Amino acid sequence: MCDDEAAKEILSRISSPDRGALDSAHSMMPYGLHFIDNGNFHYMSSIYLSQVKEPFSLIVLDHHPDMQRPMFDILSCGGWIVDVLDHNEFVRDVHVIGADEKLIDELDDEDRKKVHFYNIEDIFSDGPGGEIIVNLPDSSFPVYLSIDKDVIRKEELTTNWDQGEARPEQVLEFVRALPAKRRLLGVDICGECAPDQEGCDLSRAIEENDRFNARVLEILEQEIGING
Repeated sequence: MCDDEAAKEILSRISSPDRGALDSAHSMMPYGLHFIDNGNFHYMSSIYLSQVKEPFSLIVLDHHPDMQRPMFDILSCGGWIVDVLDHNEFVRDVHVIGADEKLIDELDDEDRKKVHFYNIEDIFSDGPGGEIIVNLPDSSFPVYLSIDKDVIRKEELTTNWDQGEARPEQVLEFVRALPAKRRLLGVDICGECAPDQEGCDLSRAIEENDRFNARVLEILEQEIGING
């Protein structure tokens, strides 16, 4: 969680007016690819998006809706999408993929109506040759993509939150398919395991996450020339 002063401080530290767009070797925020640690820091997405100055679509892959309204005036990992909806004048539509249906049902009715929710089967299907077919959300605006790796099932990747049912290859194929159909403004990824996490082989979990992150970067290098 962070308050207004903390958000301003973070913004001042990560801003750089001398850098280019997503396909530049020196990608600036909010453009480019951003790794933002474990899911507790997913509120960083709202801070990055506060610097987008054109109409955009937000696509989020996440096991949690991240739309809980805070008790106090703070920005949190559990409510950052609401913060974007309330305060970002350039967001035009929001699409959340893979969120737990029970958590969606608990949301405020008016907030829930502002977002398009999809389960894994809505977006991914298997082709006749076993290939993964991606059905992208419908939008006519440039896209900012935010991935919380807790959307991936825990048998294949370890995060610090409860996890969904997506396969790693499905998420990677989504990253590959998106820039072929939409102009991509930026990408962020969270969902690392925590350093003090119990109940898992920490070294193995870190290796799995690093390997997945490297594959995302490799795909974006191939598809749009981003080099980190």
